[in-house]
Amino acid sequence: MDVDQCLRMIEDKYDFKFKEKQEESIKAIVQLNDTLITLPTGYGKSSIYFYLPEIFETLTGEKSSIVVISPLQALMLDQVQKLEKLSITYVVVGEIQKDKGVGQKISEGQFSIVFSSPEAALTSGMWRKSLTSGVFHDRVKAVVIDEAHCIAEWGGEFRKEYDRLNELRSVFPEKTAFVALTATATQAMRTEIMKKLQMIRNDTCTVSLLPDRPNVIYYMQKSSKKKEELNWLLNDLKTNGKSSKKTIVYCRNIMSCADLYEHFCNEIEQGSDLEKRMVAMFHRSTADTNKTHVLSQFPCYDTSLRVIFSTIAFGMGVDIPDIERVIHWGAPRGLEQYSQESGRAGRDGRESVSCIYYSGYDIANNRCKESVRDFCTTTKCLRMQLTSHFQLDDIASPSSGTRSSQPTSLCRCCSNCKVNCVCGNCFSFNDENNSNDLLSREDDFLLGQFCGFLNEAVRENLLDYYEFLVEEEGRHLLFNRSMIETVVENADFIFSEDDIVSLGLIDHNLAGDILELIAEVQD
Repeated sequence: MDVDQCLRMIEDKYDFKFKEKQEESIKAIVQLNDTLITLPTGYGKSSIYFYLPEIFETLTGEKSSIVVISPLQALMLDQVQKLEKLSITYVVVGEIQKDKGVGQKISEGQFSIVFSSPEAALTSGMWRKSLTSGVFHDRVKAVVIDEAHCIAEWGGEFRKEYDRLNELRSVFPEKTAFVALTATATQAMRTEIMKKLQMIRNDTCTVSLLPDRPNVIYYMQKSSKKKEELNWLLNDLKTNGKSSKKTIVYCRNIMSCADLYEHFCNEIEQGSDLEKRMVAMFHRSTADTNKTHVLSQFPCYDTSLRVIFSTIAFGMGVDIPDIERVIHWGAPRGLEQYSQESGRAGRDGRESVSCIYYSGYDIANNRCKESVRDFCTTTKCLRMQLTSHFQLDDIASPSSGTRSSQPTSLCRCCSNCKVNCVCGNCFSFNDENNSNDLLSREDDFLLGQFCGFLNEAVRENLLDYYEFLVEEEGRHLLFNRSMIETVVENADFIFSEDDIVSLGLIDHNLAGDILELIAEVQD
């Protein structure tokens, strides 16, 4: 039986169809080639490795296994729920695994797929021993690095084992294929991933698609970060209840996440019964009971849960098809993160929305990458700007290709394109009347467009900054509201940090931040 016949057999057995890039990836892996796979969120990257042990066994006549390195427990738990339904044998190792007898079962070859964190696989102890000994070790055909962009983003002191994944080459059979899977990787990130995994460029197969999601409408909203700006979301919950649209609200920190969650709970009078709750919170410190509830209930079509307030901790690799809105309450720190998170909307093909509410301080220096700052402030098409960021050498540039995959109406592309839309029935982001449309207030927030608004824009930025100092750093005593007014009055005459210090501010670090906020408006 050849590979094509084997894939058709798998399709018949599990009642689904492989997509083109899934097939291309599998064909590379079964040849034991190192493979770097970059496919959009929702494409079905997990289906590439779910069936590998069975495919290897069918082609070689020998029992086969794979190791999947995954960054988050939530991601592993989501994947194993799918494997459970498919009756594919699996196990998760690491802190989450309480059955100490599992190590022996792994060595004996009782599981076809073993999920592990980098730490469990690389740290000396029971789990590493079970992965590198016995029948299981001899049967390993591939090591899959899921969410491989973490190699570039999470190395160093944060999770140093990500810098050591190449060590796994020395403990598994020589012909073991190393597979890197991600939805978001720039050319520079792909180079770094290959370097850290010791993938030889000429011997590595690459499978890629740009992360374009034609059914997702992109909105950008300059914000004062007042909770009232999300009243439209509250009204949706109050009016439609369990029929309101599923929404994830990503926050930059736990404090902001908890603040919005508490506000919504108070407004909708949410009770203590988990099963009836319409809103939930998810971050690294959330109680395990609540995490389990979110992970088990939010994917259900008939769930009461409609809105999740979360940090980056929720969603990586979690497949929830019917999410219709992804809100970023604060600018994301990178477009790679944003592409991952916004891509969780509309996975079932329905028209969906991704919106960023950002303040001036969110996009100040050292708060986000330059690419995010450019993305938030551009007047060009947001969709084209996003896909251009991920342009790869082996894929045609979106600017040079056709726009056949783009929405037919400009208002269904992004908030910038909507300005030029003449369809006569323009899309409204919040499903309320046009007076509440995000763009109806656009001119109030586009800093620097009209000189009469410059001082007010500077004031807004500095007030955002002041609130940040109060909430996150406690340094607000050095920079109070009186100082804000002094800076605003003299903004036209400030050209350096020394100019700000001369007004009475004694902290040069604060002066540097303030200078950036003024320059942002004046540019």
